[in-house]
Amino acid sequence: MDGEFPPPPPDAFDPCFPMGVFLRGELVELDSTLAAFRGVNGATLTLPGDPTPLVTTPPNGRLDTCVPPSEPLRFDVHAPTGFLGGSLVMPRDTLQSLRFLSFRSMTTARAASFYSERGLAFDATKAHVLVFLSSDVTTVTLDRPHGAAQAGNDGVQPGTFVWSASSTGRYVLFPNVDVSQPTGRVDAGPSLSVPLVAGELTLAAISVVFL
Repeated sequence: MDGEFPPPPPDAFDPCFPMGVFLRGELVELDSTLAAFRGVNGATLTLPGDPTPLVTTPPNGRLDTCVPPSEPLRFDVHAPTGFLGGSLVMPRDTLQSLRFLSFRSMTTARAASFYSERGLAFDATKAHVLVFLSSDVTTVTLDRPHGAAQAGNDGVQPGTFVWSASSTGRYVLFPNVDVSQPTGRVDAGPSLSVPLVAGELTLAAISVVFL
């Protein structure tokens, strides 16, 4: 989907208020496009340390659900068979972003082929961090050693992302991230601490608005 939409209403009109906040978004496959949409079916989000499912994605990958109002929002992603599992993390104000929150996941097979296409080799002993910029596009950095960053942009054909070796894009992937520390810090103006776990995919969203 990955398109613009009106900001959510104030908390007083939030269907989850006052006990939670409304997470509106989707989890789709890395190569999903508007013309060939591919949601991730059967992914479950839970709170860290709590196995109770908050939401399990339907075939279109929608994540719409009430979640506890933590800061930042952080979830474990229990992926369906064949997909990389991991975490999802974002500042709470990202829920008021100008764009629909569209996170992308990969099967283990697609991770291997995608990395190979980019001149990389997927390393299961390292972490992998994929950042979605939910408002304006800017350069993203990660403070842990990693492979060459890859950016996905859809400027030529909206909804179809073309990847290049860059750290500036709607999506920025940091491959093969060192896991000698349990967390790293993603910075795009605002910064965000993200978990780093070997063989897992950390999905993150940051909202940056240039005035």
